[in-house]
Amino acid sequence: MPRPAPSGSTAVPGHQEIAGRLASFLRAADTALDAWDLYSDEHTDLDGWPYDPETYDDRKAERDRAVWTAFSPLREEASVLLDAAEADLERIPVSSVQQRWAWQLGQLRDALDQVNATRTEYQQLLAAHPHTSREARHAAVDARNAEAWNALYSWSVHGRAVLEIRTVALRAATGPRIAATSPSPAPPSTAGHTTRR
Repeated sequence: MPRPAPSGSTAVPGHQEIAGRLASFLRAADTALDAWDLYSDEHTDLDGWPYDPETYDDRKAERDRAVWTAFSPLREEASVLLDAAEADLERIPVSSVQQRWAWQLGQLRDALDQVNATRTEYQQLLAAHPHTSREARHAAVDARNAEAWNALYSWSVHGRAVLEIRTVALRAATGPRIAATSPSPAPPSTAGHTTRR
């Protein structure tokens, strides 16, 4: 009887490198978000209103740009990660599955669709206005990044689920680990009894 073709993360060529790009994005997004939270806490009043709205908006645009830039190397292959994670969920033992994973993968797919739609809209805008000024292009980039922010934030929050699923799938594929143990010592001999003759 032929064995089914492998699926999931173990069957995707280069999957480890793509997962590495996801891990890099998550680190970069965490750094950008931590820096933003610190800035926002120090530059807003108790009701959340910025002391200097123009500078505040500039810093928010920097945050959005940093997260967009961090996601860019992953964007084209993100759907490969999601497909592999969904296949892995069907293969790993039910007892190892976190109930939140399927929902998180759905959130990630919706967010990826939003990022791609925003990118397409931006490219169409540039194509429709090829001679636009540098300032207008810069404003369009900022608008694109701001529009994609919620979707990219979803990736920063839920992206770890893909890595968690991959880890469990790899563990399940290799089988249980057998701990290396030293041989147990021989039982002590009782007084007055010897096995030697």
